[in-house]
Amino acid sequence: MKKFLAAVAVLAVLSFAATAMAENNGQKVANNDIVRATSNVAASMVQSRVANIVAPKPLGLRASNSVDANGNFNFAANANELGISSGDAGYDFGLWGMGQYTTFESTASGAKYDADMYNIMIGFDWRATPEFLIGVAAGWGSLDLDKKDWSGGTDDGKLSTDDEWTIMPYMAYNITDTWILDGAFAYTSSEYKDDDGTDSAHYDSDRYLTNIGISKYYLYDAWTFSGRLGYMYVHGDLSSYSRGAADINQTDSYLGQLSLEAKAAYFVDGWEPYAALKYFYDTTVSDIPVNSDYDEFEGVLGVKWYASDQWSLNLEGGATMGRDKYEAYRGQASVRYEF
Repeated sequence: MKKFLAAVAVLAVLSFAATAMAENNGQKVANNDIVRATSNVAASMVQSRVANIVAPKPLGLRASNSVDANGNFNFAANANELGISSGDAGYDFGLWGMGQYTTFESTASGAKYDADMYNIMIGFDWRATPEFLIGVAAGWGSLDLDKKDWSGGTDDGKLSTDDEWTIMPYMAYNITDTWILDGAFAYTSSEYKDDDGTDSAHYDSDRYLTNIGISKYYLYDAWTFSGRLGYMYVHGDLSSYSRGAADINQTDSYLGQLSLEAKAAYFVDGWEPYAALKYFYDTTVSDIPVNSDYDEFEGVLGVKWYASDQWSLNLEGGATMGRDKYEAYRGQASVRYEF
């Protein structure tokens, strides 16, 4: 009888261990995807603003869009006129706001999920010299992730944020009118709720991000062509926690990622539609990605409207492709005011 009870106890322990291992697999995949997705969102939100601020203005855009005393809208947009160089901005200060929605999912065995993420960011910057811009952005984020068949099918719960905020100083330097260096550094604090459908628990996360890049621009008539080489490094500190009878031991996460971007834009009557293709390669990871797939592409379509010499609005959408068992789509809108 004692041997039988001992055998039952051993089987129970092994069963629990197997469940914990499956849980950790799903948890690790989700954690890595969250770090990559949220970091790319934060970096791209600020990076796209920096590009729009300090990049050479399209040929034909003169800072003379205005409303006269009679209420008439004067819009100067002639591609035969000279464009404004990146160091000739008419205003020293800028305020901007941006909202972004991202949906991403994993179809990896043991780590399937659907996730929705919402981000809002506001920023302020100052052109300290004609060549040097500094600024700071602050943001809020929300994540809602639905698990699918984690822990051998016993966990179909949710992973969500109770709270998340980001602070991100950034800078850009015009090496020349067409060569631009940019950099951003961010700290993100998150509080997560993990629910397996029966029990729930909370844990904290601190992320530190560094993003640098160099861009080159070519202007031809109404066209603007550009390319960017960048590198991002993220370190995440995740707290361990207990959920019901399960102890979830989490290790720190880190990600180093190289990026390449090619972009083409066309200016016409105050509007600038554009298309871009981005390539990302994970140079350093805390865990081996699903099926050892370290890279992905993102296709981007957007349009910018120069409403006046002080106001501009931007709409953009992107779709991720090429990473095994993973896909993501995003849309964002932004507005900027210079003074």
